[in-house]
Amino acid sequence: MFRRQEDTLDPDATYPADLKVLGYFIDNTNHGCIRNSKAPDQFFDFYYTNNERHNEVRGEAMRICQREEVLKRVSALGIKQLYLPTLTNTKPNGPHIPILAPSAEVLKTRKRVIVLINDDTHQDLGILAYRELQRNGGVNGGSIVNFLKDLITRNGDVDVIEKLAKDGAAVEAVSQVPGLIVVNTAQLLYSHKFNKAMNTRSWIALPRKSISHDAIQVHPVENYVEGHRTPQEHIKSVFNTVIKNPKFVAPDAEVYVIAIESGVEKLVEVLNQDFWKYGGRITAMAAIQSHMRNAQVTDPALRAFLHMRTRQWEVVESNTTDCTRCTSLPTDYKVQRAPTKQDAPRPIEWLKPSEPREQDGAKPEEDARQLYANSTYYVDPSTPQPETRKLSVDSFILDTDPICPTFAGGDASIGECIFTQRMVQQTIMNFFEEAAQDPMNFCNPAFKLDVPAPTPDNPFTLSADEAAVEAAAAASASLPQDMLSEEAQVLAAHREILADMKTALRATPSSAEFAPGRERLESRIARKKAKVVDLEKKALATGGLGAGAAQELRDKWENGTNGEKWVSKTKGDAIPFAGVEADSEVVKGAGCLGTVEEELARLGM
Repeated sequence: MFRRQEDTLDPDATYPADLKVLGYFIDNTNHGCIRNSKAPDQFFDFYYTNNERHNEVRGEAMRICQREEVLKRVSALGIKQLYLPTLTNTKPNGPHIPILAPSAEVLKTRKRVIVLINDDTHQDLGILAYRELQRNGGVNGGSIVNFLKDLITRNGDVDVIEKLAKDGAAVEAVSQVPGLIVVNTAQLLYSHKFNKAMNTRSWIALPRKSISHDAIQVHPVENYVEGHRTPQEHIKSVFNTVIKNPKFVAPDAEVYVIAIESGVEKLVEVLNQDFWKYGGRITAMAAIQSHMRNAQVTDPALRAFLHMRTRQWEVVESNTTDCTRCTSLPTDYKVQRAPTKQDAPRPIEWLKPSEPREQDGAKPEEDARQLYANSTYYVDPSTPQPETRKLSVDSFILDTDPICPTFAGGDASIGECIFTQRMVQQTIMNFFEEAAQDPMNFCNPAFKLDVPAPTPDNPFTLSADEAAVEAAAAASASLPQDMLSEEAQVLAAHREILADMKTALRATPSSAEFAPGRERLESRIARKKAKVVDLEKKALATGGLGAGAAQELRDKWENGTNGEKWVSKTKGDAIPFAGVEADSEVVKGAGCLGTVEEELARLGM
């Protein structure tokens, strides 16, 4: 039998964590998109080769660059890495897990604190969705940067808004730093060799002896940090050492939680085990694309909290993008009392400092228990509760009963991308501000589902309401892509590509370093323009465009926007032709005018 000696194996794949060496750059738009230096209209391509190992190592090198850029930008906005369990902003030389938070001096003065718990599968600290970050969303849209900027400027300070609108902008004073804590449920593996916390995908990309060797094994003790071995342990540790620590968060501060995908499940599991210890610090919660079911919640106080103070946003199958539209409710959802009504909602300041309070002898857990005892959704733990049914595997798949009132998640088709949308972020902040009006007594209103259910006895009714007519007309003016003709679909696709290429050209620096890429892109844009014009002519000739689109295209050409000049049509006199009144110029253009005149003469007309 033959064997191959280890020193003859091919070396492992290696790529530097350097954007320039990898052939990419960050453009000068407000999004901070990462583009290919040789082809600026192209984003990062994971499948660089047909070798899986090279792709995953190169992909990790790119993600390192992206993580460093995100951390640099959030640091400029006042949010630093806080290392657990040492609770310092200086990276320790030993096992640690980083989270994001302002300095303790700033955080403990904030009256309102937002806690973000992300998915624990592939996302890293501060990253919302790599698929958005590596595409049009850019570094700002695919991470917490845009959300952080909106949080700082939510009170409408024009000067601050203008300054932070610039890419890479920084805050000028600690008074502008919001109370934001980003939990790190994904990077729970610790490498002693690199002194770094990482997620499973980063661990697999670690250097190996050769390209043929297996991935480095994870030691069940040495490669984890005590108190952070699982996402649930990590969440508990953050609550115990940061959120419930008066040195970081004021005991009377309002805490609002945003949990995304598996982050919802892990948090609910923690609350289900000891709701009064951890849930008592949460004023309200927003869930994103949860996979939990209402029947999985066994603690009655937690169920009441989810129904009364939690809302969820998820991907919906319908074509609605309205984030305020309620799409589903728990079957046992009920309102215990109407929410407190106010003449006018007062503005909520997210940068407002917490009111001074004597900390000696303060007991946050007792304060929390008292808060829930006085709230409208309080459930006495001593009250006998009916046994919660357990779901079988088949029942779980078929069960669609949500854990809380659920709303449409915008136009996202993937759960991790829901919170990257600004309209969803704004809707969630509106919800938190609604709760902040009366944090002690807030409860969700009596939501009603707007789900049409026509029957033969009660069919849809047509309305002559003017607003409804206008809405229907607006909807018909923009048909879905699959309802357009084949010619119109092809034309729309090429127009979209051309628009993206022009955007990329504007976003590419004009320095000599990027001159070759700009020249190639300009040449491709010229060819694409010619292709679009050719497709427009074919679509007009075959009638592939609708009447409105065809006229709009003719008007555009008549104005010379495509470099061509169309002769405007002159209207002639009406003459009888083929039994109808026809435009004489149209008949003349068809070569039939002489025939018409002869026929009229024969009839003596």
